[in-house]
Amino acid sequence: MTQDRSRAEQRLMNKAVHYLGRYIASQQRLREVLRRFAMRKLESHDAAELARAIEAVVADCIRLGYVDDAAFAMARARSKRRGGGSALAIRRGLAQHAIDKTLVDEALAAADETTRDGELAAALRLAARRRIGPYFRRGHDEDTRRRHLASLARAGFSFATARAVIDLEGPEAADRLAESLQEGAPG
Repeated sequence: MTQDRSRAEQRLMNKAVHYLGRYIASQQRLREVLRRFAMRKLESHDAAELARAIEAVVADCIRLGYVDDAAFAMARARSKRRGGGSALAIRRGLAQHAIDKTLVDEALAAADETTRDGELAAALRLAARRRIGPYFRRGHDEDTRRRHLASLARAGFSFATARAVIDLEGPEAADRLAESLQEGAPG
């Protein structure tokens, strides 16, 4: 039985290293991947023993630096902010990975460290990407304005932030505001 246990644990470690070589992952995500692998490939082993082996492999991956929830949260927050993600959307996404709220707060603060208002800057980036609000090329009527506000609200931005973006007059004004939000920029 000892040989089976070490063989199962070794297969789990091989799977973890292979997966982490391709993807950055949180502890929670690695556990999910290993559980699915164990259900498919190691079904003949004792379930309690597999659970222990999965936790041992996750602990080894943490100890070896292969998995780091703080680095994962930081990378995900920065990436989502660059893409126009709201703090609410980022928090929800990281909550799915069972990332500690303190780590999420730190990651958001780090993602916003170069801007005076990270939320407004992200809303401007999203508006530019989706070509809504000041980046909308056709006429602006009240119905279009409401649809654009709703789009930003669904993305997790507050009404005040969405309105501040939608009410801008044209892409030049939006670009000037975005530039003024960068740390070190005059204004």
